[in-house]
Amino acid sequence: MKTNKLFLIGFVLFLMTGAAVNAQVRFGAKGEVGINTPSLTKDVYSVENMNSYKIGPVAEFTLPLIGLGLDVSLLYSNEKMKVNKVNDEEKKVRIDELTSHYIDVPLNLKYRIGLLSLLKVYLAAGPYMQIKIAGDGSEKLEDVFGDIGEKKFQSGLNFGIGADIISRVQVGFNYQLKLTDDYSVNEPKWDDALLNNNKGIWSLTASVFF
Repeated sequence: MKTNKLFLIGFVLFLMTGAAVNAQVRFGAKGEVGINTPSLTKDVYSVENMNSYKIGPVAEFTLPLIGLGLDVSLLYSNEKMKVNKVNDEEKKVRIDELTSHYIDVPLNLKYRIGLLSLLKVYLAAGPYMQIKIAGDGSEKLEDVFGDIGEKKFQSGLNFGIGADIISRVQVGFNYQLKLTDDYSVNEPKWDDALLNNNKGIWSLTASVFF
């Protein structure tokens, strides 16, 4: 009995080792466009025309036969929005469009289900981190609203669904759940009004592999 167990364990390890050796690795380019169109208003604040896009290289590691793998990306992210504040006369004071630049690093566990020879559906989930590298958002916000600072590091979770088409093209939808705040503030109403409520962000993604 012990011999059979040892043989079974050894056989499983052999299969796992063989799968790792024969794992498929491919590289490509990935793009992502935010599809949320919020026009949020609360008390004396409002946010309009929030949009974002991301672009950069992607690497994908897939184990054969079982359809399980990982992908990791290094994405340049550009985020823009317009913020208004209502003054005492109930008139909007518009701030110039705020722009922030980030480096995003998402790491996703991905599982594929083959439907047709040229079409596979995938499910993906994993963490991401976002590092601010430039932008004028903090300075412009502080000029109008006071003690507000844009955080330089953010993190959260990604959840995705999509399809592989003709093996080289991948399209899908991604839901990004923030686990950290975007801004550090001392004004309590700002937290309720808009950006630190950790609402999810939907985006359309596309990758091309070489």
